[in-house]
Amino acid sequence: MSALEHLHPQATHTAPLGASRVAYLLVRSSRRSIGLEVSAQGLTVRAPLRASMVQIESVLQDKARWVIAKLGERETRVQQTPSIQWQHGSCLPYLGGIVQLYLHPAAARAGELLPVAQDRWVLHLPLSEEASPSSVRTAVAAWWLRHARDLFQQRLQHFAPALAVQWRNLRLSNARTRWGSAKTDGSIMLNWRLLHYRLPVLDYVVIHELSHLRVMDHSPRFWAVVQSVCPDYATLRAELRQQPAPEWVL
Repeated sequence: MSALEHLHPQATHTAPLGASRVAYLLVRSSRRSIGLEVSAQGLTVRAPLRASMVQIESVLQDKARWVIAKLGERETRVQQTPSIQWQHGSCLPYLGGIVQLYLHPAAARAGELLPVAQDRWVLHLPLSEEASPSSVRTAVAAWWLRHARDLFQQRLQHFAPALAVQWRNLRLSNARTRWGSAKTDGSIMLNWRLLHYRLPVLDYVVIHELSHLRVMDHSPRFWAVVQSVCPDYATLRAELRQQPAPEWVL
C-alpha cells in the first residue's frame, strides 16, 4: 500500500493508521466532541475549536481499525461506480429504475421521457444515432437538470407544509460529497445526482434540508424533526451512502 493511498483531495493533515498513512481534512467548529466521517472524498475529522492535535490523534488511533475498514469500503464503492456510455441505447440509473437513451432527429427538441415498463423509461433526444459522446452528454444533462428542478420543486412543495416551514428558492448542485444544504433565509440546494436514486431516498434528502429550516444543526432535536415526517430516515440515509451514483464523464 502506498504511503498516501487514502488521500482526501482537500487534506490538511496526515496520520499513520495501522499499515497506512491517511491524509485527511480537519474541520474545526464550535462542536463539543471529535467526530470522524468517511465519505466519497475520504476521511474528514471534525473537532472542537480548542481540541489539541494530541487529542485528535488519540481519537484517530483509537478508531484506526474502523477508519481503515471504512476507507476500504469507500474504495470498493468507487471501483464499483457505474460508468455511462454516452451513445444511443445506453442506460442510466433513474429514480430506482433505468432510463435508456433513444436518439433520433425527430424527437422533441427538449427531449421526451416515456415509461415502457415498471421502473423503466426511454428518453427520446433529438440527435442522430451517430452523435458524438459530448453531444449526447450535453443533451442528457440539459433534460436532466430541467427535470431535476421540476421534481425537486414538487417534493419541496409536498413536504414543506408537513414540517411547517417555507422555502424561498432552489439551487441545483453537482457536488460529489454533499447532497443538499439549507440556509436560514429559506434557500435550498439539492444535488441533481439524486435523480439516480429511488424517490424515497430523494425525499429523505428533501425532508432533511427542509428540517434545517427549523433546526440548523444535527442535534437530537433536528433528527426528531426529520423522523416526524420520515420515520425510516436511517435506512434511506444508509442506502444513499452505500450506493454510488454514476460518474458523468466522457
